[in-house]
Amino acid sequence: MLPIFYINLASRPDRRRFMEDQLQSLGLAGVRIEAATPSDISAEQAALHCDPHKPVYLRPRELACTLSHERVWQALLDAGHDRALVLEDDAELSSALPDFLSEIGAIDADMVRIESAGRPLRVFPAVATLPGEIALHPFRSTPMGSAAYILTRGAARYLLGHPSFRSAQTDLVLYNPFDEPGSGLTRLQAVPALARQLGDEGKQKQTVGRSDIDQKGDRHLFPSERPLQYRLLRLGQGFKAGWRNVSDHISNLSKGLERRYVRFMDEG
Repeated sequence: MLPIFYINLASRPDRRRFMEDQLQSLGLAGVRIEAATPSDISAEQAALHCDPHKPVYLRPRELACTLSHERVWQALLDAGHDRALVLEDDAELSSALPDFLSEIGAIDADMVRIESAGRPLRVFPAVATLPGEIALHPFRSTPMGSAAYILTRGAARYLLGHPSFRSAQTDLVLYNPFDEPGSGLTRLQAVPALARQLGDEGKQKQTVGRSDIDQKGDRHLFPSERPLQYRLLRLGQGFKAGWRNVSDHISNLSKGLERRYVRFMDEG
């Protein structure tokens, strides 16, 4: 069976129990990786990447999230695995996951995202279908959420230390189809999905789904200090992103690109 790692804070034993109970009920086992927190960010890292007075600002909690995933990628490499499933500790798992994991080894892709999406994704026709009628689609969107994905050893080595993870949050870099390192990976989306984050689909009030990461003072100050420069910067970024998305979508329509909602397999 595919190795499984899950990220968890020592201060959240409730989430650890949640993950362990889920995995055990599915006949699976996971290795816990201690999550990074903003307190793990060095003063040098904070000055370089988390300075709210700079135009490019990464919130400490966002950088801590990336550091947590980097710990998993390093653990994957240290253990010598060919690939592994990476989970965050608020991921609700489908009952179909074990069968899916038993077959995924035959799929040649750097990454397989198995998490649901809150908005439609731009996907190509499926390249494979696994047990349970779970289709695997190459995708061109940048979905939010990095709670559940399968990563190969080569991809982990490629991602580790990439500078793009110091200027944007984990998922925006990981799944970006246009810029490195995301654009350098072969990426598939499972449809329907085999995991979703607690907090989705009306689960916000669940205790385990509650985040206790302190966000006080976690505010980008550059926009208020230099509003005109910031607006011009955002305008330029928005125009570039919009034009790139539209032109990419049109150019790929002939290849079967379409928008598709990725639901969680076990949702009611």
